[in-house]
Amino acid sequence: MQTHIDELVANPNRHFDHPSEVLSEPTLTKDEKRRILESWKLDAQRLAESTAENMTGGEESDLRDVSKTLVELNAMEEAPVVTQPSRTNMTGVGTAMVLGGVIGAGAGLLITAVSVPSLAVVAQATVAGLIIGGVAAAVRNAVRS
Repeated sequence: MQTHIDELVANPNRHFDHPSEVLSEPTLTKDEKRRILESWKLDAQRLAESTAENMTGGEESDLRDVSKTLVELNAMEEAPVVTQPSRTNMTGVGTAMVLGGVIGAGAGLLITAVSVPSLAVVAQATVAGLIIGGVAAAVRNAVRS
């Protein structure tokens, strides 16, 4: 396999019609693609220098295309992968808060039925249920991630 890679690095334009074809080659690693493109770029730079000195047979340099392809390869590697929390996690928190609020309201009503009737006790128990339900769901989602 190494001999094959060495041949691709030594003579990239024999194996690929265009520098962008190197990027689409699934059998090559990113490092191997970089080596091939860097070699191709060096050859293109030498050809461009020779052309500037009127020392070529009229061949066209691939320098611009190879440089663009190297930039694409670098961009592929440097692009950070951003993951966003799924919407199901966020709705899970909301659902848990509603469920906690309902349980809290029920507990508040139970307390007022046994003791002194008070709307404040029901409201406080409902808010406590909302908070506990939301925190529990958030912790559950964090542990799953």
